[in-house]
Amino acid sequence: MSSWILDVRYALRTLRRSPGFAAAAIATLALGIGANAAIFSLVDRVLLKLLPVRAPRELVLLRSPGNRQGSTWSDGDDAYSFSYPMYRDLRDQNQVFQGLLGVFPFAASVAERGQTERASGELVSGNYFGVLGVPPALGRVFTADDDRVPGGHPLAVLAHAYWVSRFGSDPSVLNRRFSSTARR
Repeated sequence: MSSWILDVRYALRTLRRSPGFAAAAIATLALGIGANAAIFSLVDRVLLKLLPVRAPRELVLLRSPGNRQGSTWSDGDDAYSFSYPMYRDLRDQNQVFQGLLGVFPFAASVAERGQTERASGELVSGNYFGVLGVPPALGRVFTADDDRVPGGHPLAVLAHAYWVSRFGSDPSVLNRRFSSTARR
């Protein structure tokens, strides 16, 4: 008989003689394997899966080096952000990237039909969805024309998860008026 079969038989005899130890060993292995699988699933979902956009491997995050020029707020990880005029200049004079978009996250209080709730939002440039290649599930997304006059077209695109949880996937939410108060 090969040596590994003898080893397995010896391990089984030993475990049969001490059932308390066997139960503790099996429980420890089960917990370890379960925890490992859960952590890997989380890492896979958050870090390893590609974003659901047109060319996820080609995305680049630009940060402003040196002193913060034109901005007093960043995205929380001490990254330097660009002011909107600086973003516009970079976008208009870009000769390297296929597209450049701007994003500014904020917390908001959203009021609709007498109910107010706290929500997360992002001010995005008009070309945001076009650069990412993300179509709307319902309605339309922003276009570069929506960016022409600052504050001229107060529009909102709801995240799919927010639309499902807050409005129960109701398509009548299109063209509804909301009021929002932005907070830092």
